[in-house]
Amino acid sequence: MKTNKETENEADEIIRKADATCTEILEKAAREAKEIKEQAVANAKKQAEADLLQAKEEGEVLKKQASEKTEQETEALKALAQGKEEEAVSAVIKALL
Repeated sequence: MKTNKETENEADEIIRKADATCTEILEKAAREAKEIKEQAVANAKKQAEADLLQAKEEGEVLKKQASEKTEQETEALKALAQGKEEEAVSAVIKALL
């Protein structure tokens, strides 16, 4: 039969092993959690950069469209003004004659 001392020693050894295993598991979990967090942050940054690039591209497209529309409206106003100028010149000439 085992003596009480041997049984206590075995129990202490089992407790030490369990404690060591527990510590290893907690350290591994902490490392994995850190890696997951770092990967999530990296993914979020990549997505934010992609979103920003897309927003800039959309902004450039809208800017170009607005510029083209403004140019068209300016040309239309110039054409209208030229027609009115010709009418005004004709009216002044008629008035002078």
